Amino acid sequence: MDRTTNKLVERWEAAGVIDAPTAERIRAFEREHAPSHASRFGRFAFAFGGLLLGAGVLLFVAANWDQLSPWGRFALLAATVAVLHVGGAVAHIRSPALARTLHAVGTAALGGGIFLAGQVFNLAEHWPEGFLLWTVGAAAALLLLRDWAQAMWVAVLAPAWLISEWLGSETLRSVPIGPLLAGLFVLSAAYAAAVGPDRDATWRRALALLGAVLFVIAAILLPLEPGLRPGTAPGSKALLLTAWGLVLAVPLLLGTLLRGREAWPLLILASAAVCAAHIDVSDTTQLVALHLLYAATCAGLVWWGVREGHRLRINLGVVGFAMTVLSFYFSSVLDKLGRSLGLIGLGVLFIGGGWMLERARRHLVERSREVRS
Repeated sequence: MDRTTNKLVERWEAAGVIDAPTAERIRAFEREHAPSHASRFGRFAFAFGGLLLGAGVLLFVAANWDQLSPWGRFALLAATVAVLHVGGAVAHIRSPALARTLHAVGTAALGGGIFLAGQVFNLAEHWPEGFLLWTVGAAAALLLLRDWAQAMWVAVLAPAWLISEWLGSETLRSVPIGPLLAGLFVLSAAYAAAVGPDRDATWRRALALLGAVLFVIAAILLPLEPGLRPGTAPGSKALLLTAWGLVLAVPLLLGTLLRGREAWPLLILASAAVCAAHIDVSDTTQLVALHLLYAATCAGLVWWGVREGHRLRINLGVVGFAMTVLSFYFSSVLDKLGRSLGLIGLGVLFIGGGWMLERARRHLVERSREVRS
C-alpha cells in the first residue's frame, strides 16, 4: 500500500469516518491488490529492453548487409522475425510480459524485413504496398495473439498505409494534404474515444492513449501546413470532394465500430476539422477564429469525458485548452506588449491560469468518477 492511501485511511480514522477494524480491512485490501513496484519496474524494463533489442537487430543486420548475398539477406531477415516470435511463444508460460515484448519486436522486425527484402529484389515499384504487407502481418499476429501491443501496431500501420497510398498516388498529387490531416485529426479522436462505459479493455485504454498523442499532433499541423486550403489546389472540385468524403468517412466508420451510437460527437469534431483546414492563419481575424474553434473543441472533449467518466479525455481537453490559450497569447498578445510586460503577463498566465485549470480539472475528474460509479 502506498503512502497516499495510508495517509487517507489515517485521516478518515482520526476524523471518525471509519473505525479501526474498517481501517485495517482497507489496508489489507490495498496491500493485496495494489500493484507492486517490481511489476512496474518489470514493465518498464521490458518496454525499454524491447526498444534496445529492436535497435540492436537493425544495427546487426545493417552491419552485415553488404557481406551477404541476396538470398542470404532474405534468410537473415526471415530468421530474425521467426526467432523473435518463437522466443515469445516459449516465454509466454513463464512471463507473459516478456512474450508480449518479443512478439512486438518481431512485428517491428517484420516491417524492416519487408522493406529490405523489397530493396534486395528490386520490388520497390509501389512502396506503399510494403506498409500494406506489414499491416497484414500485424493483423495476423493480432488475430493469433489477441494482444494489445499488436493492436497498437495495427492502429499505427493501417493509417500509415493509407497515408502512403495518398502521398504516392498520381491522381491525388494535385489535392492538398488538408483533407489528409483532417482525417488524421478525426481518426485520433476516434482512437481517444475507444474507452467508454463497459468498454474498458486493455487494448482500448492503449488505443485511447495513442489517440490522445496523435490528436495533439494533428491539431497543431492542421492549420499550419502551407497549401492546406482546398481553394488553393489546382485539382478538380469533384476529386477534392471525393477526397474529403473518404478521409472523413473512414475514421467515422471506425468510431462507429468502436463505440456504436455513442460515437456521435465525432461528427462535431469532423466539422471542426473541416473548418480548421479552411482557415488562413496569416489573417488575424481568422487566426482568432481558429483559437476560438479549438477552445470550443477542447471544451467539448472535456464535456464528453465527464459525461462518460473518462479521465484521459478530460485531461486531453484541459491540456488542449491550455495550449490554445498559450498559442493565442504568443500570436496575438505578446507582440503588442513590451518585453518586460510580456514576460510578466506570461508568468501570470502560467501561475494563475495553471492554478485555475488544475482546480477545474480536479473538479471535473471527481464529477466523472461520480458518473462512473
